[in-house]
Amino acid sequence: MGELSEKYVRYLDEIDSARERAAITHEEINSIYNEQLNRTMFLLSIVATIFPPLGFITDLLGINVGGIPGEGNPVAFLTVCVFLVILIIGEILIFKFKRWI
Repeated sequence: MGELSEKYVRYLDEIDSARERAAITHEEINSIYNEQLNRTMFLLSIVATIFPPLGFITDLLGINVGGIPGEGNPVAFLTVCVFLVILIIGEILIFKFKRWI
């Protein structure tokens, strides 16, 4: 009886240690998942910050009313495109300066 009791106690100890190892592994997996999710959300935030100014400018210039700046100028579209590219580059430089990317 003493040997069986010791054998069962060892089995219970092994089960407890396996449960603890499983809990630690579960925490590590959750940590990796959360880190990946945070990186994805950070990248999404950067992209969401870059595009609203571009959308605002293109929406503002896309309304069909008279008196839009550059309406009669054939180079106006190219000027707006160059301005938008400069705006994107400026935003990226600001993000790099602040060490967000």
